[in-house]
Amino acid sequence: MQDFFNALLDLIRAPLQANGGVKTDSSILLIYPPEKELEFREYLIDAFVPRLKAEGVPHQLLDLSGFLFEDLSDETLRNLQEDEFDDYRWMKQGLSTTVESALRKRIAQLAEASPGCAVIVYATMALHPLVRFGEVLRELRDVHCRTALAFPGEERGGKLHFLNQSDGGNYLAVKLFWK
Repeated sequence: MQDFFNALLDLIRAPLQANGGVKTDSSILLIYPPEKELEFREYLIDAFVPRLKAEGVPHQLLDLSGFLFEDLSDETLRNLQEDEFDDYRWMKQGLSTTVESALRKRIAQLAEASPGCAVIVYATMALHPLVRFGEVLRELRDVHCRTALAFPGEERGGKLHFLNQSDGGNYLAVKLFWK
């Protein structure tokens, strides 16, 4: 696990590319087995973040465990609740779009507050199956930060699986695998 986070630190320290045109963007997928979620979070919070602070590495943390209740207004939630009974599929699509948009906005705000920093997004399981993280990252390519996204899953046959479900995201992120 320590090697995994050492590799992350090296990626975070690397300067951001001025203009794209490369095979990867400035995001990092932290791919680890879903059953290691608690171990991942514990090491991230108890060991890695204190190390970032001690070394003066600019960063922002985004815990998604309460995101739906923190970032969506009461009115939005009420409207979605009413729509649920009219057309559940439509409501779920609307909620997905709303949450993805709110997440992009929050990451952009964190990056704006500390340009060039690393925004570390964790507890991503909390937004499953609503969020397509590939779509979120795609819209953040011009944001001046390095986005590290916790991705509890695996790669099988060249395709990513988030929580054992095929993930259709076209990720240009650097993929960092837990070994």
